Amino acid sequence: MRLQPGFRRWLGELVQPSNSPALEKALQQHRDSLPVLWLLGKTGAGKSSIIQRLTGDSKTEIGSGFAPCTQTAQYYDHPATAPVLRFLDTRGLGEAHYDPTEDMQALSQGSHALLIVTRVDDTSQNVVLEALTQLRKALSGMAILHVHSHLHTLSGDDVTRAIEFNSQAVAAALGRTPDSVAIDFTAPEDGFVDSDVGLSSLRHSIIDLVPELAKILAQRAGDDREEELFLAQRREILGYASAAAAVDLFPAVGLFAVPTIQGKLLHALAGRYGILWNREMAMEFVAALGSGFLYRYVVSLGTRQLGKLVPVYGQSAGAAAAAAVSFASSYAIGRAACLYFYHRKNELSISSEALQETFKNAFDDQNKS
Repeated sequence: MRLQPGFRRWLGELVQPSNSPALEKALQQHRDSLPVLWLLGKTGAGKSSIIQRLTGDSKTEIGSGFAPCTQTAQYYDHPATAPVLRFLDTRGLGEAHYDPTEDMQALSQGSHALLIVTRVDDTSQNVVLEALTQLRKALSGMAILHVHSHLHTLSGDDVTRAIEFNSQAVAAALGRTPDSVAIDFTAPEDGFVDSDVGLSSLRHSIIDLVPELAKILAQRAGDDREEELFLAQRREILGYASAAAAVDLFPAVGLFAVPTIQGKLLHALAGRYGILWNREMAMEFVAALGSGFLYRYVVSLGTRQLGKLVPVYGQSAGAAAAAAVSFASSYAIGRAACLYFYHRKNELSISSEALQETFKNAFDDQNKS
């Protein structure tokens, strides 16, 4: 396969992604602007279980994935390698003289919502209520959801009364009544018929509060094994696509920063499917998808970068359009790669036409949403 110089360099970035100060700065700005879900509640309220159900990450991943954010809080980025969502877990609510100032500063970037988590079998929520009272003014414009957890610990009318009691207490502390949802997340070995009671309602309630989380939190059922495996990687692909869009907002940075991020994505996906990502595999993937098909994408990438250099237009509309295309194309490359890796792993043949159709459908799906 003969490759044009620009295409060769683009392919080189896919095989061995490079790093640069400009790229790292753009990626850090992307991470700092992630949507934030702030979980406020006493220890044992079920905050980690909520994160686990919403992300699909294991307890081990969540336990080791928290990083200090302030003196009284920790954050958890999901997915870890290319995050699209950040959870903020406030610690030390039982400690005296809790000062929420730093936590509010941690929420100063990006869209966010507050999830107040209370157990139905615990009506002693003084430390939570005191924090909310301190935060009342700062929370006046924030989207808030009250999550009532551990429904199985009570029965019958006791559940209703406990929910009403905690709801009134939280509303009094906030000075307004937030939306609420009731959940009961248990372990399979606990023997309950449904271990995810209220999960769908929780997911939809959060999306109602922060609409841009729809892509991240949407639950999709796979029609077959290939699609099921892809859906398991979908959030990570969205993370890399979001990062590609972030770096493509900057003139000239995106020209090879976007392929660098796409190379990191392909390397990560290949590992998920147990395939070694190297130059030979990259060439196979390019050949399977169609070198002419991808070459047109590379040319369009260069054209977008030129468009961003146009005075005034390039600073706004041109950059925004480039970012949108980089997001959709990165997502589409990830989707096509999953299909290709699945077939290769299982020694199944797949045509260039099928891969191109998958790429185009994935691109259109993200470009119009």
